[in-house]
Amino acid sequence: MSYICPLCNGLAPLTAACPDCGSTLEHAGRKQDYTGPYSPYGSADQYNSVISSLQPEGCEHVVQCPHCHEAYIYHVNAWPAP
Repeated sequence: MSYICPLCNGLAPLTAACPDCGSTLEHAGRKQDYTGPYSPYGSADQYNSVISSLQPEGCEHVVQCPHCHEAYIYHVNAWPAP
């Protein structure tokens, strides 16, 4: 069975609130995009074990508060693909 991320595919909006101030968090991309093999934050050898297909556990995204400017990791549960 394959899975999809509803946030990556635009099927569900981001509805998370900042734990500090309560403002609506803004989507800043997938966590994998920040730590992938071509990211400026690490070497390709360091990330050889990155899973390329979405697992049932879900997808992690980076979100940021427009008021506090804090960034957080937001976990999105995967949906079974039709």
